[in-house]
Amino acid sequence: MDMKQGVWVYTEATEGKVGQLSQELLGKGRELADSKQKALVAFLPSGGESAAKDAIGYGADIALVLDNTELAAYDSTLYTQAAEEVIKKYEPNVFLIGASYNGRDLGGRLSAAMDLGLVADCINCSYEGEDDSLTWIRPAFTGKVYVKILTTTRPQLATISDKIFRGNTFNGSRSGEIVHETVDLKGVVAKQKVISFEPVPAERQELTLETADIVVGAGRGVGDEEGLAKVAAFAASIGAALGVSKPLVDNGWATHDQQIGITGKKIAPKIYIALGISGAIQHKLGLQEAPMIIAVNKDPEAPIFEFAHYGIVGDLFKALPALTEELKKLKP
Repeated sequence: MDMKQGVWVYTEATEGKVGQLSQELLGKGRELADSKQKALVAFLPSGGESAAKDAIGYGADIALVLDNTELAAYDSTLYTQAAEEVIKKYEPNVFLIGASYNGRDLGGRLSAAMDLGLVADCINCSYEGEDDSLTWIRPAFTGKVYVKILTTTRPQLATISDKIFRGNTFNGSRSGEIVHETVDLKGVVAKQKVISFEPVPAERQELTLETADIVVGAGRGVGDEEGLAKVAAFAASIGAALGVSKPLVDNGWATHDQQIGITGKKIAPKIYIALGISGAIQHKLGLQEAPMIIAVNKDPEAPIFEFAHYGIVGDLFKALPALTEELKKLKP
């Protein structure tokens, strides 16, 4: 299958395994490639044969592996040069980059080096017409509106955060082609040198927004910081993590790492309890994978009731005692 004019995904791997964000982008890339009957290419500057097979299992038709030993660890200068060389050779139509720390760095540097348009922090993209132009969708004005963007340069370059395109699963029976290449780095000198690397296990944290089975979300309906404290106590009493909507962060009542939404954290707990949250689109997109959403809001027309599985129209503080008792019954 021809790699030219295909859909490419910059694929990050650790210990021969494709990272979660790259898995998600390979799933979206598969959808885009199928819609135009083009190849999906996983671009692996490092990771080797094992990571290449993993990428094929997640949807790639071709895994392009660079064998340069200099690329074993991420370096801004070397990775930009390597990506530029393969882009010039194969002329991909689309180049998706995960918005990891390294991915954001690479996307910006490629954009500058190759004079390419870059759409940052996309939440969706699709071919809407008959030509090769993608329509990108991204939040603007801190998530209050969503804009459609077309790029005139090729490849069409974008960075995409995690937990946007979920559901891609590994299929070990998929077949694909692994292509090994060595790029000419033209005397480019690395800006850093990795002497050794020892992974340190992450400290286990209980009740984080990303890992908790139950998350309580607080919105403007809490009224003030005292109201937020009552909601926090409710969350603690039922063993839930506490998140907030953007206005509470703007007010200085909570930190940004507690913010749920497309401009905050994207979560998928088993149960999400939204207290005093209107349910604006930027908040919805941060939790729409949750299998059960319970909403409490005084306004019967609040948007959150459009996608919540259960809703209570009323004062959230009057609802808390009843919710506490019912949720405690669910605990073993």
